[in-house]
Amino acid sequence: MNLREELLRVYEDARSNRSSEENETTDRAAAELFDAGTADRAKAVGDVAPVFSLPSATGETVTLSDLLEDGPVVLSFYRGSWCPYCNLELRALQANIMEFKARNARLVAISPQVPDESLSTAEKHSLTLTF
Repeated sequence: MNLREELLRVYEDARSNRSSEENETTDRAAAELFDAGTADRAKAVGDVAPVFSLPSATGETVTLSDLLEDGPVVLSFYRGSWCPYCNLELRALQANIMEFKARNARLVAISPQVPDESLSTAEKHSLTLTF
């Protein structure tokens, strides 16, 4: 099963386990984001990312410019270990990590969750990308 199929399965399972009111609320919120043009403002493949400096899960300061010195960087933004969609994406990235390495690209996952949770996520799913 590919990532798209897995994401669809999780989505359909979630919808089938929620009430119609919960699904309506979720659908309304998604429509509001769509109508607000949120996706139109997202970075696309090839766009230049803004310069940033963030603490890693191990407490080191990571800057995009430092990462780019070693080659291309692939950024993955995930909400947290509680998000099944995010976990599927991280596992799919990990499963293909050798393809990224073959292109000298580094995978970096960025999350608002606390460092211990990111480290636990990495350990639980045997992830070797940078958090």
